[in-house]
Order: sequence, then C-alpha cells, then structure tokens
Amino acid sequence: MLESLNTLVAPYGGMLFLWLTVLAIASLAALRHFQPRMSTAQLRRLMRIAGLMALVISWFAMQQGERFLATALLVLLWGILVGISCARSIRQR
Repeated sequence: MLESLNTLVAPYGGMLFLWLTVLAIASLAALRHFQPRMSTAQLRRLMRIAGLMALVISWFAMQQGERFLATALLVLLWGILVGISCARSIRQR
C-alpha cells in the first residue's frame, strides 16, 4: 500500500509530501481538540511559530526545485489554516 501511495505522490515531492500531509492533518486535528483549553497568549505564540515554520519549510522545499512546489504550497496552506483557526478562537474570546 505504501508503494502505491509513493507512486501517487512522486510528482509532488514523494514521501516528503505524503508525510507532511499526514502531519498537517494530525496537527490541525490536535489544534481543534486542544484550542478551547489554550490561553490567548498561547494561541498567539502558536500562530507565530506556525507562520515561521511554514515560511522556513516552504523556502527549503522551493530551493529543491519544481518537484517540491506542491510540498511548499502544502506547508504554506497549513500555516494559513493554523493562523485562521487561532485568530477565530482569539476573536471569540
């Protein structure tokens, strides 16, 4: 099964793309679960860290060439979704 997934995601960055997709989905689910228990300061800190991580990882992915462009876009999208989720939670408080 892993080999079929590897051939499916090979044009988008291979196993790196697959693992980052799994980590992005898991981290967004964990954020959704723990968000009500986090303070406003922690949510703001999480927004900053997610933004910095997204920029750094996407920059490294773009340096590897066009094959990793989807990986860079996935990480940027993850950072945006974390930021939107945290901002909505802060606004509701």
